[in-house]
Amino acid sequence: MFKKKKQQKNSLYPVLHVMDSLKDYQRDLLKKEVDSLDQLGMINSSFKGVLRESEHFQETLYNFGETFSSITEVSSQFASVKGEISQSVNQAQDEVEELKNSSLKVEEHFSEMKSTFDDFQSAVQKIKKCTNKITSIAEQTNILALNASIEAAKAGEHGKGFAVVAGEVKSLAEEVKKLVAAVESSISDVEQDTEQLHSDIDTSQEALGKSIEKVDETYKMFDQITQAAEGATKVQSEISSVIDDSKAALDTVNNFFSQTKNQYHEVMEHISCASKLGTTKSAMFEDVDNMLSQVPLIIKDYK
Repeated sequence: MFKKKKQQKNSLYPVLHVMDSLKDYQRDLLKKEVDSLDQLGMINSSFKGVLRESEHFQETLYNFGETFSSITEVSSQFASVKGEISQSVNQAQDEVEELKNSSLKVEEHFSEMKSTFDDFQSAVQKIKKCTNKITSIAEQTNILALNASIEAAKAGEHGKGFAVVAGEVKSLAEEVKKLVAAVESSISDVEQDTEQLHSDIDTSQEALGKSIEKVDETYKMFDQITQAAEGATKVQSEISSVIDDSKAALDTVNNFFSQTKNQYHEVMEHISCASKLGTTKSAMFEDVDNMLSQVPLIIKDYK
């Protein structure tokens, strides 16, 4: 009987050996499983960090898109501003054109006035010549009247009537000379005023000519403003084109991050499932360890 038990004990020895090996193998597996769970936890933490950064970057891209939209909205105002500038410039050009036409008409009137005063000065010179002749005639008449008075005195009583007439003629000649002197004085005043007026007309005409030149320069400046407004419209169009391209690129990047975000969530779900499975396996390893721990006791009882 003792010999039989000894044989049974020897026959169970391999079982115990295998069981010990299994326990060592199971502990090793459990350790590796725990390490795998730790690694999965670290991977999960890293993916969460990447996901947060991705969401932050995507939010930044969204802000870029909002900024581009604001730029587009602001740049679109160029068109309305350009329209207002063009309208204002056109109105100003019309008014400048009217001013130029009015100035040209005034210049024509100045030319006519200058021509009229030239004619007037010529007439004044003719009048002066006439008054000079009248003065000469009056002096000759005065001399003739003086001669007649002398001859009348020589005639005595018969020349008294002739002497009276000669005296009257002489008086009229003196009155004519006085009137001519007054006329010449007035003509001299008129000449001075005419010369001053002629000078003023020349000055005004010169100033008016410069004013017309300034009007032309102003008109050209308005053309330059219009061209600059057209250039701003072209720049606005180019800006809009670039912004549209940039927004399209941003949309592409946003779509990429959205897809990546979904993939990140899927990976995290897989990691979570793997962690749950690892936890389940750990519990199973503990159950196996408990069962293996019972084997030596069973064998001992069997002995």
